[in-house]
Amino acid sequence: MSPLFGKKLTACVSIGLGAVFLVSSIAKIADPSAFAAIVANYQLVNPPLATLTAIILPWIEALCGVALVFGRYEKGAALLVSLMMVAFIGIGFFNAYRGLDIACGCFSLSAREPSNIAMNTLRDLAILAAGIWVLTKPSNLSHTA
Repeated sequence: MSPLFGKKLTACVSIGLGAVFLVSSIAKIADPSAFAAIVANYQLVNPPLATLTAIILPWIEALCGVALVFGRYEKGAALLVSLMMVAFIGIGFFNAYRGLDIACGCFSLSAREPSNIAMNTLRDLAILAAGIWVLTKPSNLSHTA
């Protein structure tokens, strides 16, 4: 693979990854109380911390998305995205182990949406792979020009 092609591919992966996080953050930012209910369903934190998580996490997702789309601080954003995906995968497995079928809240704020641990894990692994790609590949080709 030529270095230029690799950099362009990395820029495309970065933009796509950023778009995923921007799209997933919009509804959560618009309706933090609905997202707080989903966070509370995970039964990992007490209600005040679930509310705080529901307020802060979507903004982190949005900022990472913007950084990845515009090619600014993309390595830091890719690291945060990758760490979030590792956490989300772990939380999904933990809740599956506990027998909890919880709507993930990734792209929908419906707490009644059925969960599919296998599909969620595959999606999260693909997003994790994209994050690791952006984190480890050269990216000094600005994709905003």
